Amino acid sequence: PAIPDKEGFAGMYAGVSNGVLIGAGGANFPDKKPWEGGEKVWYDHIYYLEDRESEWKLADQKLLRPIGYGVSLSYQDQVLIIGGSDAEGHIDQVYALRFDREAVLIDEDFPDLPIPLANMAGALVDGVIYLVGGQRTPTGLAEDAFLMLDLKQPKALRQWERGPDFPGQSRIQAVAASHEGAFYLFSGFHLTPGEAGGTERTLLTDAFRFNPSSGTWEKLPDLPHGAAAAPSPAMSVGRNHIIISGGLDAATLLHTDPATHPGFQEEVLAFHSSTNRWIAIGTMPEGASRVTAPTAFWNGQWVIPNGEKGPGIRSNRVVTLDVKNPFGWVNWTTLGVYLVLMMGIGLYYSKRENTTNDYFLAGGRIPWWAAGLSIYGTQLSAITFMAIPAIVYATDWRLAIGSLMIFAIVPVIIKYYLPFFRRLNITTAYEYLELRFNLRVRLLGSITFILLQLARMGVVVYLPAIAIASVTGMNILLCIAIMGAFSTAYTVMGGIEAVIWTDVIQVLVLLGGALLALFIALENIDGGFSKVYEMGMEHQKFKLFEWSWDFTEFVFWVGIVGFFFLNLISYTSDQVVIQRYLTVRNEDEAAKSIWTNGVITIPGIFVFFGLGTVLYVYYLTNPEKVGATNPEELLPYFVVAELPLGAAGLVIAGIFAASMSSLDSSMNSIATAYITDIHKHYWAGWEDIRYLGLAKIVTVVTGLFGTLTAMWIAVSEVGFIFELFQRLLGMIGGCLAGVFILAIFSRKANATGVIIGIVSGAVITFLVSRFTDVHGYLYGAIGVLTCTIIGYFSSRAFPYGQGQPEGYTYKTLVKKTKNK
Repeated sequence: PAIPDKEGFAGMYAGVSNGVLIGAGGANFPDKKPWEGGEKVWYDHIYYLEDRESEWKLADQKLLRPIGYGVSLSYQDQVLIIGGSDAEGHIDQVYALRFDREAVLIDEDFPDLPIPLANMAGALVDGVIYLVGGQRTPTGLAEDAFLMLDLKQPKALRQWERGPDFPGQSRIQAVAASHEGAFYLFSGFHLTPGEAGGTERTLLTDAFRFNPSSGTWEKLPDLPHGAAAAPSPAMSVGRNHIIISGGLDAATLLHTDPATHPGFQEEVLAFHSSTNRWIAIGTMPEGASRVTAPTAFWNGQWVIPNGEKGPGIRSNRVVTLDVKNPFGWVNWTTLGVYLVLMMGIGLYYSKRENTTNDYFLAGGRIPWWAAGLSIYGTQLSAITFMAIPAIVYATDWRLAIGSLMIFAIVPVIIKYYLPFFRRLNITTAYEYLELRFNLRVRLLGSITFILLQLARMGVVVYLPAIAIASVTGMNILLCIAIMGAFSTAYTVMGGIEAVIWTDVIQVLVLLGGALLALFIALENIDGGFSKVYEMGMEHQKFKLFEWSWDFTEFVFWVGIVGFFFLNLISYTSDQVVIQRYLTVRNEDEAAKSIWTNGVITIPGIFVFFGLGTVLYVYYLTNPEKVGATNPEELLPYFVVAELPLGAAGLVIAGIFAASMSSLDSSMNSIATAYITDIHKHYWAGWEDIRYLGLAKIVTVVTGLFGTLTAMWIAVSEVGFIFELFQRLLGMIGGCLAGVFILAIFSRKANATGVIIGIVSGAVITFLVSRFTDVHGYLYGAIGVLTCTIIGYFSSRAFPYGQGQPEGYTYKTLVKKTKNK
């Protein structure tokens, strides 16, 4: 909606506070145009817009004075008003506006500028304000000052400082941008003394980048074909582009008759920060090019409120740049059909879920290949699906060692662990711990598992929902609600059987979608695979190993050791994975399912890691293509922007399903652990049908908990609490793998010793994470080894602790009949 002023304003301030767009101040010629002798008027009005469907409202609060032509920035739900000018001169004042319950409040607790300034350029980079240029007085020459204010400092310590000398000419009305942790400055006017005490303007076309980490300026290529941006707004879009929408060029500047002025240039330029290239990427809508206008990023759009559309001529229109690609009805239909299919799977298998054995273990009816795909799908969450290409895009292939380490662990699982999970007629892994030790150890293991799953459910739904909501335009709460409702419904109806078969479809869709994205990206790279290989080698994108003994970095041995133990933890003590071993007919088929999971990892490496490298080359060789702003949105953004209609909807549906897979696996496994390990102990003797009914109730409750937790994180930004809780529980959960090592391989281990080992291992792992620089991938190894070693020697120190080695250690169990 247009701002409710018939003229509109130039030199406004704009920003976002608590989700509300604010526009304030500025100046215009309300009675006559300047060439007709009209007088310029400054304003102190504050307007705000709550959403695109409403109208601008005029706040009761006003600015501290009528003002315009300063710098405005959004920071922590405040809109900073920095310097500017009024009818009497230029100003050094700095303050902030904050929207609160239909009112705009003013916070004056900011240090004033060291000098009065107007017509300067500024941007906010990682909490630090950077200002360049401007004028002290309306008739003065341009300044070359480079000023900085660190807003991360306590208010009492904040003060403006002069930064490293700016290497260019002094200037006014330049264009500034914050992009990928750097400060950019483009164009502007250099002022020289003119006749009768005035000044003459020289149009500049140069460009500079300031790197805060090194404290150095870098000269960039000039704007192309003599074009200049000053004083047009600039917008950071994606990870590689700074967009300059229209502005001035030399030809426009020479047009001196304002009455017949054609307006400012409509060409839209983008600076590609990775290749330091300028690209023309289109034109502004007719009459929408602006100068002396602010920008603000609001609800997924860049907004340019008002500004000058010609010399002395304002516009009250608000121009927006949407950084999302339209998802389209075809993709929405595909997504809807996919979700209905998931429900159909749950409904189909609901007819078989007549006992707890059916509900928890599918009655042993799952084919080995489906169980193997389900294990792979369980490990491949939506976070992983989006994260791997994004990490490879930014770094290299070193993480592939983690996927390869599955082959080191599979033979160990099949030979030493699988017999215990298959031959003892158990439903949860923790039942074995009671047989080997006592009830307390079983309950400790089961309760830790349940709490860990509860802690992660909200996070694993919330994080993918951010990316999906961003690239599709769907409301994030609706996105979370759909995931939670559908996954809960088909899990309640179809139990583990529905969970596994939806996992199978999810894996096929994700792999197929990733392959399609890979081929489409390759098709649009000039030179195809050979170009990817050439540039990948040149930019060291295929690096697999980093040779060093440094335990603080992800070097080769850290990857080998870390991922061996991380895989050991998942495949030996996590009920979500172990439950899949128990859904097939016999031990041989369980072994085949584990090998299936391992074998499918190989093409998965080439697909997902290769996709990250291909996307890196794709965006580097196609600089006109705008990518995602956030790393986690890299793949879904590419999918929506570049994949054919329908295919994009299917891949996004696959990401939905991967999130739902994480949720449904947790729900069913929590219900399994609670009923089998806890409820049946305290409320024994129920009929099986009652346990089945209760299992479904537990599934609904946990699904509701995961959904509401994800929503709470989304609206209150408390995700760090759950991540911390998950991390702490993970340290205990990691130690459970040490308990299984002691149970299976040591006849001397007993309940007292392993409980001491669990507590000691968790404490030591926490202390290492808190007070050392040991790489995070080693925490699992530290937890397992410390629990095993301390648990063993504690068992020797307390030899009469409860334990039953006969028939329940490896040496005694292997004598039992295989495939029983």
